[in-house]
Amino acid sequence: MAEAKEESKSSEESVKLFVGQVPKHMTESELLAMFKEFALVDEVNIIKDKATRSSRGCCFVICPSREEADKAVNACHNKKTLPGASSPLQVKYADGELERLEHKLFIGMLPKNVSEVEVSALFSKFGTIKDLQILRGSQQTSKGCAFLKYETKEQALAALEAINGKHKMEVGGY
Repeated sequence: MAEAKEESKSSEESVKLFVGQVPKHMTESELLAMFKEFALVDEVNIIKDKATRSSRGCCFVICPSREEADKAVNACHNKKTLPGASSPLQVKYADGELERLEHKLFIGMLPKNVSEVEVSALFSKFGTIKDLQILRGSQQTSKGCAFLKYETKEQALAALEAINGKHKMEVGGY
């Protein structure tokens, strides 16, 4: 029986960016106004020193979607230097954000001799597969599980609903 579980915590909801090379005198409202010139931004949080409570010269910017986050990155990363900064802004996805935004399923309990083509044939009914990897051991033998990435969260959830705990995969006959 093929079992799948979604790894992604959430869909296209808010996205956190890390921004470096922020002048220490700038306020969150000033940074918010500046970023809003390029993208929709929900909030800015300056990262402060725990002891002194003064700015550490970096912040998090929260955008409502990946599309808006990409606009901020494309407009500002290595392109905009703020007054008082020695280098251009460094605008990147915060640690773990890109992985969280992927629509990845873990598929377990696969027959050891199943091929990528057979797994793809079963799961492609639910959407566009962007990546599929059967996990293999040192002798290239299947570990009986795989990671599969869909284009959208809806596709991943449709596959999860249809297959999880409900489908027995027979090699050669799906």
